[in-house]
Amino acid sequence: MMSTTLDISVIILFKHRDEQFQRALNSSQFAKEIITVENKEITDFSQVRNQALKKATHEWVFFLDSDELITHESVAEISRIIHKNSLDGVMVKRQDVFYHQLINYGEAGNMRMLRMGKKSKMAWVRPVHEVAKIDGTVGRSNIRIIHCAHSSLNKFLTSIINYAEIEAKYRFGQDYKLNLYSLITFPVGKFINNFLLKRGILDGWRGLSYALMMSLHSFCVRIFQYELQYQKNHEKNI
Repeated sequence: MMSTTLDISVIILFKHRDEQFQRALNSSQFAKEIITVENKEITDFSQVRNQALKKATHEWVFFLDSDELITHESVAEISRIIHKNSLDGVMVKRQDVFYHQLINYGEAGNMRMLRMGKKSKMAWVRPVHEVAKIDGTVGRSNIRIIHCAHSSLNKFLTSIINYAEIEAKYRFGQDYKLNLYSLITFPVGKFINNFLLKRGILDGWRGLSYALMMSLHSFCVRIFQYELQYQKNHEKNI
């Protein structure tokens, strides 16, 4: 186990204290502070992350989910960034593992997200598919986290439906416009982008599965949004 040497708070969101959670915890032992936040029935992920951010006692923070782990070789890069202290936020690379193999292409193989930053400069926005915003300078890094979210297609599908419902409610509340054209073209475009343009085809059947699931997510968001609009209009006519 690594010694706790770096002045940083790692914040881990978790559902269960299972083997995945333990791997996330073990990969964070370089931090002087580890904060764990239970995630059971969250409907606003940004709110939960912002509340956890307030609990951190170090200026530098790193957000990690319990189905993720920070690679061992990333610790030196984290240390370098903290000591250089020229940035306010850092983009890290995240790669998915699906059926015991890394996804190298598509969205899941080329994803960069803002997970590390200064507490005083950071805030999270959006209730689902939440993103961190930094009031300052953001740079890229060689930090890499491994995401082991989907152990089966069945669990992947359940996750897709759950997040699509939350996203649809958010869009409905924000009065996002919806039409038949976007209902058809966005899911198709999502598949083409993942499987062909971002070369998901090179990940074989795993890449095909990811492209289809991302397309399904895009479709479900819009179908659920349409359902909410239909219910609202129906109630007006009663």
